[in-house]
Amino acid sequence: MPFTDSFPTKRGTVRVTDDAVHIEESFSGYIQSLYAEYWKGDTWRQKAIFAGYVFAVVFGVWGIVNLIRSEKYLLIGTLVGLFILLWGLNYARGFRSPNRIPLTAINDVSATRGTKGLTRPRLIITYTDGKSTVKRRVSLPSLYTSRGEAAYERAQATFAERGF
Repeated sequence: MPFTDSFPTKRGTVRVTDDAVHIEESFSGYIQSLYAEYWKGDTWRQKAIFAGYVFAVVFGVWGIVNLIRSEKYLLIGTLVGLFILLWGLNYARGFRSPNRIPLTAINDVSATRGTKGLTRPRLIITYTDGKSTVKRRVSLPSLYTSRGEAAYERAQATFAERGF
C-alpha cells in the first residue's frame, strides 16, 4: 500500500483509495482553511491576507446591494452574463467537477507549483468519462501558508506512488 493517501486542498481534502480519488471540497471547508492557514498563521502577513479576504467579501456584498438599490440592472445582467460565459468557456475546455474519479479512468496527472503571490499550486487530473477525455482542476493551499509547500509535495508524492 502506498505511503501517502491524502493531502489538503484549497477547499478541503483529497483522499486516494485503492480504487478511486475522492475529492472532498466545500464552501465551509474553504472558510475553515482560510481561517486556519491565514488567521492562525505565524506572521502578520498571513493575518493581513485573511483580513483582505474578509474585506473583499464585505465590499463585494456592499457593492452588489448598492447596484440593486440603484437599479443598475444592465450592469448586474452584464456581470452575471460574464460569469456564465467564463463558466461555459471552462466547461468547453473540458473541465468538470466530479467528487470521485476511478483510478482506472485517470490518464495523466500534471502538477503546477504556481508563482508565489500570483497563482496557487494546482493539479490537473486528466481522465476518461465515458468516451470523452475531461479534466479536473484541484487547487492546493497557497504558498503563503505554512502548509502550502508541503501540501504540493505530498500531492505529487501521492500520485507518483500510484504511477502517475
